[in-house]
Amino acid sequence: MSKDIYTSIGEIIDFEVHLLEGEALSASMEIKVNDEYVIFGGQNLFSSIPNSGVDLVGHFIQRCFQVSAVDKTRDLEGHLLKVAIEGDFIIGIASLVNEDFFYPAQEFPKLSAIR
Repeated sequence: MSKDIYTSIGEIIDFEVHLLEGEALSASMEIKVNDEYVIFGGQNLFSSIPNSGVDLVGHFIQRCFQVSAVDKTRDLEGHLLKVAIEGDFIIGIASLVNEDFFYPAQEFPKLSAIR
């Protein structure tokens, strides 16, 4: 049974690129929604290995920049955006000015299929 998805406003607290076991990369954002701090992205969603040949990390970073209309990670901090939440997880993000959500779990399989 699927949990309900709702939209809220979140504030980007931090953006991180992670080195996993010295070999793989991942990236995540810490977003404050109400009084909770929630991670969007990260190693539980994707990493560069075993996805070699598909630039999931680059795509994640690019889409986060596009949604936030910034071109540097330091400009992400404090930025407000819409967040789609299912259960305890942020499953998508969008700008406050449109409904063009970035849902990594939907976009990443499409990238892998193109390869």
